[in-house]
Amino acid sequence: MDEIKIWTIDGSGIKEIQPTSQTESEQWLEENLVNRPELLMPGLTLVGRQTQTEGGPLDLLGVDSDGRLALFELKRGMLSRDAVAQIVDYASYLEGMSPGALAEYIANRSGANGIEKIDDFKEWYIESTEAENLDSLIPLRMFLVGLGVDDRTERMVNFLANKGMDISLLTFYGFQQDGKTLLARQMRVEAADAPDPRPARRSPSTAELRNSLINRANEFGVNDLFNEVIDMFRQNWGDSSQPRNLGLTLRFRALAESGKRTTRAYARVDPEPGQVRIVFYPNAVESCKDEFRPLMNEILYTTYPLNREKEALEIQDTEIQFLLTAVGWELHKEKLSGLAQAVYSARMTASQGE
Repeated sequence: MDEIKIWTIDGSGIKEIQPTSQTESEQWLEENLVNRPELLMPGLTLVGRQTQTEGGPLDLLGVDSDGRLALFELKRGMLSRDAVAQIVDYASYLEGMSPGALAEYIANRSGANGIEKIDDFKEWYIESTEAENLDSLIPLRMFLVGLGVDDRTERMVNFLANKGMDISLLTFYGFQQDGKTLLARQMRVEAADAPDPRPARRSPSTAELRNSLINRANEFGVNDLFNEVIDMFRQNWGDSSQPRNLGLTLRFRALAESGKRTTRAYARVDPEPGQVRIVFYPNAVESCKDEFRPLMNEILYTTYPLNREKEALEIQDTEIQFLLTAVGWELHKEKLSGLAQAVYSARMTASQGE
């Protein structure tokens, strides 16, 4: 560890602050990083703490500002080669999952040890990161965090990073002064120079997305139907309705502000060959099960995850996706309009009681 010294200078003279080779405990370090995740990375949102894997508990799990999953292995003192083996073990376990399984895994283990509970990780992820799907979670990132690192470990991490693995060393210099611990952050090895295997892409503009939607609806022969469904949501989701282009779909979000938080209901409209798909996200379904039930007996629908048709209203985190042709829309548009009104009203009412 390179020697760094810090002094305080005041009217009584110059005083050197004493360095420390380790924090009070690993739990102390972890607790403070949970309270201030920006110490690890700007824009980081932590979604897991002491998350169990086959190889043991992963200290911290987060999503960075680009939507990628980030793993953090913490040590109260100097990092050693054992920490490298640990984090590679955790990473190989998580990246071996499908995106859907990974989302379910994270959601089921959130809500503990000071981490916010995420009931529907897919919904949370798309809204928080504006990603089009869960594929942007990977390739994941690895960070080893401690008070210094030995030479062998730094050599190993440099080797892995130079070979294209997204692994970084984040170390803190620690100092003690008047019973307080002072930390200075240093990134010793950063994987930014390692090639990102994901193809580079420019985010399309709103106009480009809108044109893509129009072209897709025209191509599939459902332009009029697509526009009528969009108008239905605009009319029934009140002033809080915020249509947003999302890839080649249009998503609607109903917001209800309360003293504690903002509640949301989501729906998505997707043009497809000969039909339009109206997708109600799980929190919309949960809020109005009685209103969904009769329509599910009359209108062709599917679910996400798939094959939950018989039990869609009994299993949480299930989307209901109505499949409508022009004929089906004419038959059911009044009932679907009533459903949209009911979902919006339920979310507004729920927010008032929070």
